[in-house]
Amino acid sequence: MKRTLIEHAHVLSMDPAVGDFDDANVLVEGERIVAVGPGLDAGDAERIDGRGRIVTPGLVNAHIHTWEYQLRGIGADWVGFRDYVANMHGNLATRYGERDVYLGNLLGALNQLRNGTTTIVDWCHILRDAQMTDAALDALEESGIRAVFARGTVKPPEREGEVPYHKKPFPREEIERLRKGRLASDDRLVTLAMAILGPDWGEYDVAVHDIRLAREFGLINSAHTYGRKGKRVVEDGYPRLAAEGLLGPDHNIGHGNCFDERELKIVLDAGCTITATNLTEMLNYEQPAMLGRLVKHGATPSLGTDCDPYFNSSMLAVTRHAFLHQRELDNRSLWHEGAWPAKTQHSTLTRDALYWATMGGAKAFGLDGKTGSITPGKQADLVMFDCRGMNIFPALAGGNAAHIVVMYAETSDIENVMVAGRWAKRGGALCFDIGRLARLHEELMASRMRIFEQGSYKSVPVQRGAQPATFSI
Repeated sequence: MKRTLIEHAHVLSMDPAVGDFDDANVLVEGERIVAVGPGLDAGDAERIDGRGRIVTPGLVNAHIHTWEYQLRGIGADWVGFRDYVANMHGNLATRYGERDVYLGNLLGALNQLRNGTTTIVDWCHILRDAQMTDAALDALEESGIRAVFARGTVKPPEREGEVPYHKKPFPREEIERLRKGRLASDDRLVTLAMAILGPDWGEYDVAVHDIRLAREFGLINSAHTYGRKGKRVVEDGYPRLAAEGLLGPDHNIGHGNCFDERELKIVLDAGCTITATNLTEMLNYEQPAMLGRLVKHGATPSLGTDCDPYFNSSMLAVTRHAFLHQRELDNRSLWHEGAWPAKTQHSTLTRDALYWATMGGAKAFGLDGKTGSITPGKQADLVMFDCRGMNIFPALAGGNAAHIVVMYAETSDIENVMVAGRWAKRGGALCFDIGRLARLHEELMASRMRIFEQGSYKSVPVQRGAQPATFSI
């Protein structure tokens, strides 16, 4: 069994029972962490110099539409969520075939590994058939990332004579095929969840059907939920689901920004988890990300990058922004209360944001027994930050390691990434055949341009004062 010993590193375990260290070793045997602490020896283990480095758990991206990778660079100036739905689901997504999904998922997952993310929740809502599903899974498995594959369904434009997507229950045969086939085990790197419509996007009986289906097969289900009054398919959907006992820790809510306090308490009391995608939410939503509001209720936020068409889907960027965003909200609250400047420690610290980006995501999708912290017995999902370069130097000497990771570190500082004891990035480079990567880049570019051509899509600046199109969700 392969053994790896990281020596003399700053270690942020994110586990209070393990603690943090300024000079410690991390011993990995096979897929697992077996020991953490100063002075560990391991005989013939491969030794990795940790001096001048910070070791953290791998980041957990709890909400990403990985398939969108080849559509980067087109969405930041769209007029809110209206244009996203019209351009993506109403047009470009309909041009994808199974090879396009494979390319987006493979290169998107590799980019996540390059950025220090070892686990993704791949919220895959482009799948029309089993062939596209299998292509998406093939890509995730080839990448080597840990993934919760949240199998979703498409949202095509309504056509006369067809049943609209919000009236369609999740296809049972597809979940049965996956759960009894290649995703039967929860002990593999890629596991199964369901990305459902939920009551914001689907009829009430559809939400009930889908949640019951997920529970029948022992799966977490996740729903896009904004809570906008007057913009939901079922206005009182969540209170009704809670009353029927259909909500629990197995239901994840993506976003939830517009929940009022009553509805938020209902879903949290039921045990639901909430994932914030704070960068996309700042672009498109009228209410702040669900961060501090969750903490006040005793819940743990989780974080996701969401959509590549808007920005590089870096969890480091999302984590930094989550910290700054919530700190700004904290400061405003203090000012409104007449308590500014603060006379006590801030209620949101950099370590909190790093916890949301690691253990928060792991907890939300039932992976906290496997990953999210550097704990003996857990899977060895690790990131090493080299603090000797100019982005960070000399902050590590006498500095706060969590502060450094959240506020200074960039992708270029990520030296090594390990998933389940195997190197995914080493010495600053992906552990992936460079020739094959170049060929994949060429193929993905051809995929991108064909999708644009078939969709007659041209990215142009939005004209100032242009009348928005009629749109509702």
